Amino acid sequence: MRIYLRPVTLDDGARIVKWRNSPDVSSHCFDKTPITVESNAAFFKANIETGKYKQFIVERIDEDFGVSSYPIATVYLKDFDLVNRRCELCIFTSDDQEWNTESQSIAINLLLKKVFKEYGMHKVYAFVFADNTDEVALMKRVGLKEEAVLKKEAVNSRGDYVDVLRMTIVDEEYEF
Repeated sequence: MRIYLRPVTLDDGARIVKWRNSPDVSSHCFDKTPITVESNAAFFKANIETGKYKQFIVERIDEDFGVSSYPIATVYLKDFDLVNRRCELCIFTSDDQEWNTESQSIAINLLLKKVFKEYGMHKVYAFVFADNTDEVALMKRVGLKEEAVLKKEAVNSRGDYVDVLRMTIVDEEYEF
C-alpha cells in the first residue's frame, strides 16, 4: 500500500464536511457539532491559510489499474508552541474502507516525520478517548505512549463524560 500526504485545499471542503458529519467519524471528535461547507471554508481561512494548522489529505496510490490516487482521510497538526517546540497531532477518521489500520499507521508516520524533520518539533501529543481501544492501539503502534489520564475530560457520543488519554512522543524516541 502506498500512501502520501498532500496539503489540504479549499476544494477538499465538501469531502471533509461529508467525512466529519458521518456519525462514525464525529463520535471520535471532542466537538461533535456538525460542520458545513461554509464553516469549513471559514476554518480554512482562519487556520490553514494562516499556518495555525498544518492539515493534509491522506491519498492512497492505486497502481493496480494504472497509477492514480484518491483521498481517504485527513490528518493535521495544531497548537504549535514554537518556544517549547511541541504541537498536537490529530487524525480525522473517515468512513472510507481504505482508511484502515495499515493506512492509518503509514499516514501518522509520514506526519511524524514532518513534525520532527520539517517543523523541528521536540514533542508531539494527541488526545484520545480512553475507551477507544482501536485509536489507543494505533497511537501506540506509531510510537506514542500514554503520558496522562485526564479524568472525565470530554463528552462521548452517548453524552457521558469519559476519560481521555494524552499520548506523546519526543523526537529522540521516534525511529525514522
